[in-house]
Amino acid sequence: MTPKFTIGKNSILISAIILIISVLLIIDRLLATGPVQLILADGKAVPIESASLFSINEVLFFIITAWLGGMSFLYIILNSKEIPELKDEEIPESKREIPVFQESKSALAAALLEGDEKVLFQNVLDNDGILQRELITKTGFSEPKVSRLLDKAQRKGLIIRQRDGMGNRVFLK
Repeated sequence: MTPKFTIGKNSILISAIILIISVLLIIDRLLATGPVQLILADGKAVPIESASLFSINEVLFFIITAWLGGMSFLYIILNSKEIPELKDEEIPESKREIPVFQESKSALAAALLEGDEKVLFQNVLDNDGILQRELITKTGFSEPKVSRLLDKAQRKGLIIRQRDGMGNRVFLK
């Protein structure tokens, strides 16, 4: 049984092989030494390298090889960025993102806050949907201080305030 070899699936590999072969062939031809003449002078053989010019066949060889290498390189660059998107069913369980629950984010935020902000946020965390005036009672802070701290927490994206009658309800975001 012979392995299946399809051009569609292995096209980048084929292009890479063509590129490598073309580069090696060009390097081999360019590094090849030209003809050497030996001249006898005073009974000694003196090598003299003559100027080597490329024949028309060698120039055509360079053009074709360089073109193949360039096209292979271009094909690799243009097609290597195509990554097929997998559906959720095709993604292995170990690679799927684990959702972060709101409670863990809130607990992390509470751990990062300091001082009065932490006290106020912890009360909001414990009593989601608490009225702003209840926060004043529970924390013992003044009304302007609670308002400033809630403004700060709202700018940080930690809470949301909604009107509720004459006051505000504070919810975790």
